Amino acid sequence: MDSEEAATLITDRLAAVPPQRLLVATDFDGTISEIVDDPGRARLLPEAGEAIQRLVTRVLRVAVISGRSDQFLWSQFPFTGVILMGNYGQSRLSHMERQQLDRFNQEAEHVTQGQEGVWLEAKPASSSIHFRSRTDAGPQLLGSLAPLAESLNLVMRQGRMVLEVMPAQADKGEALNRLMKDLRPDGVVFAGDDIGDRAAFEQVRSFTVPHLAVGVASPEVSAITFAACDLVVGGPSEAAAFLSCLADWAS
Repeated sequence: MDSEEAATLITDRLAAVPPQRLLVATDFDGTISEIVDDPGRARLLPEAGEAIQRLVTRVLRVAVISGRSDQFLWSQFPFTGVILMGNYGQSRLSHMERQQLDRFNQEAEHVTQGQEGVWLEAKPASSSIHFRSRTDAGPQLLGSLAPLAESLNLVMRQGRMVLEVMPAQADKGEALNRLMKDLRPDGVVFAGDDIGDRAAFEQVRSFTVPHLAVGVASPEVSAITFAACDLVVGGPSEAAAFLSCLADWAS
């Protein structure tokens, strides 16, 4: 979709929404940042950052909802005004959830240890098993670790060459719903790229206010993931271009 088509869609779908009453929310990895082999080297696309910085001054609020830690997200935004919701929007784990996740990490280390190109990233409120450098390892890891996660009352989601493990309440759809209840915007836009964003896409579709769900496609994610989206763009650069069009509209 080119900028003219994006501008037309934004104008049509959000015509009844004053810009200062719009909530804009987005995922991070694969949406406003390119996917890279080492997640620690992922960076906010400059053009996405520029668009978000413009939006901050023109819309009700801008939020980033991500599985990343809060600390990582803080490192990516050198300007204020963005609500950063790391750990899928969880503020903290209960004592039992912490024990469950720690137990999973201990057991998962035994499974992943010695597998070249496979590594466990333990985060404050979730864990990620990365295998981007070993793409054939996914089925074996899923078969070994999914039963372990289930036995500990944890949820495992398969993402883009990664398995994400977290407590059941860690859900981007629920995080977005909390923002809607707290801020009561007159319209909402959400952008995401992976299976973990699907709940948010479906949540957006359920809202009665004007809305736009934007999927960021890649060869690694089934088109079914974006079934609830109003628009699908072809990668983070196009997502950044969409956000720039949104900022132009808001001006």
